[in-house]
Amino acid sequence: MKKNLKKVVCALMASAMVLSMAGCGGSSDSASTSGGNSGSGGTSAASGDTIRFAVMSPMTGENAATGEQLANGVAIAVEEINAAGGVNGKQLEYEVFDDQANTNQAVICGEKIASDGGFAFAIASNSSGCSQAAYPALANAGIPLISGVNTADFMTNQGFTMYLRICVKDSAQTEQLVQAVIDAGYKAPAIFYSTAETDTTNAQLAQEDFKAAGIDVVGTAQIQPDTEKDYNAHITNFRGAGADVVVFCCEYNPAALFLKQASTLGWTDFGAYGTAGTSNPQLIEIAGADAAEGYISIASYVADIDAASDRSKAFIEAYQAKANTDPGEWAAGAYDSVYIMADVLGKDEAASLSGQELVDWIKANETYEGIMVDVDFDENGDNTAASVVQMVVKDGAWKALQ
Repeated sequence: MKKNLKKVVCALMASAMVLSMAGCGGSSDSASTSGGNSGSGGTSAASGDTIRFAVMSPMTGENAATGEQLANGVAIAVEEINAAGGVNGKQLEYEVFDDQANTNQAVICGEKIASDGGFAFAIASNSSGCSQAAYPALANAGIPLISGVNTADFMTNQGFTMYLRICVKDSAQTEQLVQAVIDAGYKAPAIFYSTAETDTTNAQLAQEDFKAAGIDVVGTAQIQPDTEKDYNAHITNFRGAGADVVVFCCEYNPAALFLKQASTLGWTDFGAYGTAGTSNPQLIEIAGADAAEGYISIASYVADIDAASDRSKAFIEAYQAKANTDPGEWAAGAYDSVYIMADVLGKDEAASLSGQELVDWIKANETYEGIMVDVDFDENGDNTAASVVQMVVKDGAWKALQ
């Protein structure tokens, strides 16, 4: 029988946490450790006066905006939990490792986290590929890895027993995205996607889903987002092929540039739908409110304060005060992930567990009611209660699509 979460009431934000930035590619400037052991057993939450955890996030590079979202979501959760007395009286401390959304850097991050010997768990990178790259080192050290936003199916279909995710995986998200396009009446889709493994997979899934529905994809374009910024040729090709809708399988920056450049070229009479990676406030800022108007995304979270629960509304307000912008799913997923682990480690049955025993206990016992999703894990580490929302850019802001 699974136990329901004893909800932690959101408290006033406080500064009783320790944050240190550790660049994974250079010398380490790790924060002081609080004891614990490395190796296959991981670190018991019962050791020491604090509970330390690691955070992987792209704090620099092309995806730094989403990395900042994740880090801010962690910070708000830690501040609230510590202000409310911590976890059984223990304060949470954490250290951020910058993976730069680069798998080679992620390997280094994973090795640094593992060698520290004092982390009870780790919050996964925004990038599924980076989480996959870091996983072996973390698993060997007995450090559970939990993600709020890793959508790639491969994260839970290759035997990663120390991994948990709370969001909907790609195959389900893409199916719902394509269905939304079909339900809107579009007949001539084009697909714009990046070279990232997750985006390439999503583009392939979208093509298969359209084909199964009897709809021909009139054009595809794959871009290298780090080096390719001029999409005029792709826009011209899609327009010439008669595309009435473009499906974006990429992060927010390429999608925003496409919308901006299409508007400049005078092509505005097409629908625009995107995977979760595009659902960032930065898409509106980069594309411009007019070019982004009507853009629809499938995501796990939308910061629509008018439609939010009281707890989600408090989170949105706290995030706006910290970052002067709305939170996306990267922030909300990280926030929920920290609260899940704090709830688990605050329970007598789990407080002395670590490594695989801790993850197995979570899969068998933990449920959670979050601001982004409710959580009930299966044996693979997937969240059986995960769901998505459709969100739309309306009047220069993301809103829940009614």
